[in-house]
Amino acid sequence: MTRDPVAAVLAAYPVLHQALRQRDLAGPAGRVSLHQATVLAHLVGTVPRTLSELAALMGVALPTMSLLIERLVRAGLVVRDRDARDGRRVSLRLTEAGGRAARARSVVDPERVRALLATLTPAERSAGVQGLTTLARAAERLAEPEPTHDRERP
Repeated sequence: MTRDPVAAVLAAYPVLHQALRQRDLAGPAGRVSLHQATVLAHLVGTVPRTLSELAALMGVALPTMSLLIERLVRAGLVVRDRDARDGRRVSLRLTEAGGRAARARSVVDPERVRALLATLTPAERSAGVQGLTTLARAAERLAEPEPTHDRERP
């Protein structure tokens, strides 16, 4: 019997979330809120992102994301860099302290992920990681702003 893929994802996600989430989200000196930790998580291990990209990924308005980023910049966790090719474009990236804070406040517990992966065969582990990576890439594409096209001129 073939399962509906939407139903399968909807059933699997809460189970994974519950099994892998951190039990204690105490950040460094309590400086990082859950929302800020989520922003930091979106900057871990990626190419620098723009404010618009982060807002789209998190499904928040630009002013909201701007306030979050401003607080993270003031805290020394994120830096803004001007693009060398396009001076109007500002990229955001983690500082070393931001990387430490992101790891300390990760919503997902790395030890629980290790334990989960250890229960799988090598083939299951590879398929599972590849599947999650594929879904994550698709989620990023889904969050990208729609391209604007110039109307054809008569």
